[in-house]
Amino acid sequence: MIILDKQYVSRELKDYLETSGVPVLRSDVSLKAGEDRRFNLVSDEEADALLAKGERIYTTCENSLAWVLSHSPDEAMKKGVALFKDKAAFRRVLAEIYPDFFFREVPAAELEALDFHTLKTPFVLKPSVGFFSVGVYTVFNEDDWKRALADIRDHSREWEKGYDRRVVSNAVFLLEEYIKGEEYAVDFYYNGDGKAVILNIFHHEFSSPEDVSDRLYCSGAAIIREHLEPFTQFFNRMNERIGARNLPVHLELRTNGGRIVPIEANPMRFAGWCLTDLALHAYGIYTYDYFLSDRRPDWDALLSGREDLLYSFIVLNPPAGLRDDDVFDYDRLCASFRKVMELRRLDWHKEPVFGFLFTETEAANRKELDHILVSDLSEYLRR
Repeated sequence: MIILDKQYVSRELKDYLETSGVPVLRSDVSLKAGEDRRFNLVSDEEADALLAKGERIYTTCENSLAWVLSHSPDEAMKKGVALFKDKAAFRRVLAEIYPDFFFREVPAAELEALDFHTLKTPFVLKPSVGFFSVGVYTVFNEDDWKRALADIRDHSREWEKGYDRRVVSNAVFLLEEYIKGEEYAVDFYYNGDGKAVILNIFHHEFSSPEDVSDRLYCSGAAIIREHLEPFTQFFNRMNERIGARNLPVHLELRTNGGRIVPIEANPMRFAGWCLTDLALHAYGIYTYDYFLSDRRPDWDALLSGREDLLYSFIVLNPPAGLRDDDVFDYDRLCASFRKVMELRRLDWHKEPVFGFLFTETEAANRKELDHILVSDLSEYLRR
């Protein structure tokens, strides 16, 4: 069963829901998304009956977690949701694997009273519950700290208006060790035996050490082959302490000298805003179908013929100083890439981004990716 939410429902997901007949929870969102489609809509009561028979659940956004936790009879799945979503609880579980990893829980009301000079830099400050890099700050010095506190004061009310309180809570913040190394995001699920099944691995690239944006994620044969086995082994080791079952997870982590350290995990979904569809563009698989059907990818077959390619999704976040009458030139943007697989336009007056771009790039000639990584996108504005 799939629960749709208001953040974004892609054409690919709509196609899948219509052709597969997978149950979709009836709601205002699913009714609107399926206006010109034939979805298999089910009521709460019908959904409860399906869950009682062992139906798996996939959501498109954490706003649906409250429904899942109140309706699902699967205690192992719900335990995983609770531990993964609460960053502090997740850190406490991981402390058994990394007892030397520094983290500290601080009520928001006490942040201003902290003596910065007693804190070990660099560190990351973020809400215990969060999404889409909301309220995440990398602190290298006292000026960074002051800017973070000022931003929290200015924007915490806006965050509460934009997201469910279960998604962004400004009640408790984490101060945690800055994790060095290369960052990756992984879509995977725990099967009925609690074993991890990886459905995609993305290399999250940054323009600088201070960058915490979601601009560029890349996947490809070399990335999958290098990390598939060590990541799988680590997720299985992690689940020995969590005990999750039948649970989809989108997890961000960093690797450094063979050490794998999770940054945060988002349960009940894969890459947000349906960006998990990169696996469909790159490898021809619907990640949500693999989870719901309990299928395992044949990576040797899926990667065959794609050894020299990179598949990317690019988040088109607006530059500072954007004016209401600015026009974003999507055609010019697309012309700067070798192969655009899909462009998803959004109304930036209503959403936090211009949209999303899916591309295919020759791994040996990635100049276009290097450029978009550092561009503030103002070059694509018409004024």
